[in-house]
Amino acid sequence: MKIFYLDTSAINRLYDDPNLEELKATIKNKAQVYISVFTVAELASTSDKNRRTGLLKLAKDITGNYRPAAMPGELLKRSLEAINDFAPDMDNSMGTEWDGLWIGLNDPTLIDEESYHEIIEWKAQQEAWYHQIHERGRPLMQETIKKLPLEERATLMSSFAKLIRYYRPDRDFLNDFVANMAYRSGTEIHITRVLTERIIKHSEHWRFFLAGMAYSMYGRAIRSSSFGRDKNPGSIDTQQSIYLTLCDVFVTADRQQYRMLRSITPFGHRKRKIWTYPKFRSWLLGEESL
Repeated sequence: MKIFYLDTSAINRLYDDPNLEELKATIKNKAQVYISVFTVAELASTSDKNRRTGLLKLAKDITGNYRPAAMPGELLKRSLEAINDFAPDMDNSMGTEWDGLWIGLNDPTLIDEESYHEIIEWKAQQEAWYHQIHERGRPLMQETIKKLPLEERATLMSSFAKLIRYYRPDRDFLNDFVANMAYRSGTEIHITRVLTERIIKHSEHWRFFLAGMAYSMYGRAIRSSSFGRDKNPGSIDTQQSIYLTLCDVFVTADRQQYRMLRSITPFGHRKRKIWTYPKFRSWLLGEESL
């Protein structure tokens, strides 16, 4: 049974599909669907109460009793600890601190106006820090780029793929970034250069997350055009790159997220596919092969 991760946009498209009941039955028969804390929060932030309830019931119906995946920061922490302890596997599901969200997923009618507004505020905070970082960082990055030789500057700005191929990661920078993310995650493990190298080599959670952050840096801080927030994936869409670790196929109806994920799947240890919702629908109806 193939494992799918469905972005919020895909669940919205599924909910509006005229063949919803047939598609739900097929999902239960031939697929395992995972979602995350982000998915539930985004569905719970739907302004229309009836639609919000319907979307959450649909998400619960197609995922069964699987708890949504934890937040990226928690997954990075668990992955770091697993790599440090040479553990073969780790739990990806959200912890008990998210039991309130789990209750809301199981019974969406319990999400009252106060809860709804708390979710809206939480989502806004998730986006705000991300946009602020890029809005502050772009002028500094552009000033640095101007000082580079013309050929190097042209390569740096031409495409994300060329950027990654042409410039090997700076070890000090990468070690500092991993150490900072580890500190923010709450782990007490001391990050050494050797551990950083093991993390980057073995942890798909870190590889996909870092690739997503690098993609966002290229799009928002380096690229000379189409660098606005409306032309690039936002914070939640970008952070969901970490959930590639959970699935065989990531399904999204968001064009910007689709482009980003297609660019970073090569950083995994095994092949993943990124599908648009229509392709997922065609597969469920037997019109498309996996």
